[in-house]
Amino acid sequence: MLWIFLSALAFGGAMIAMSLFGSDADDMTGGAHDAHHDMADTGLFAVFSLRNLTWASFAFGGIGLLAVLTHRGPITTWTSSLLAGFGTLFGVHLLFRALRRSEASSEALDALAVGTTAELVLPFNEDGVGVISFRAHGQLHEMPARRASDVQMMPSEHFTSCRIGWIENGVAIVQPAAQ
Repeated sequence: MLWIFLSALAFGGAMIAMSLFGSDADDMTGGAHDAHHDMADTGLFAVFSLRNLTWASFAFGGIGLLAVLTHRGPITTWTSSLLAGFGTLFGVHLLFRALRRSEASSEALDALAVGTTAELVLPFNEDGVGVISFRAHGQLHEMPARRASDVQMMPSEHFTSCRIGWIENGVAIVQPAAQ
């Protein structure tokens, strides 16, 4: 019984370590997995993806090993390890499905930011970069900002309330809201 839990824990731990520290870190989160992404992520196949099985194996082996080392009975050991494995399998599946759904349904932050009123949080430094905050989808976001070319010389005090004109390489180009 011990070798089953050690094997599952070693397999899950090795796969997780490779995904975190290996050169193919994207494989566990969908990088190389995208080639067969459409078929593997539909129906019952989606639950039994390599990512989900890896985490389930790790949980199954870890809980089972813990139960063996603390001298639990065989029924308790198998029940708790199987519950941990299946719970993790479905939990990881649901977590990544929710993340994928929220990622796909949310608009790009840049598109939401353009035209909104923002507040200058950190004044512009000598390189002309400051930080603004604005609300989008009910959440407060911060973004680096530069002054627009026609108001380049205006001091930061004029930008306490500003309007985002456009986004350029992740940096908001702003003008004072009063203008």
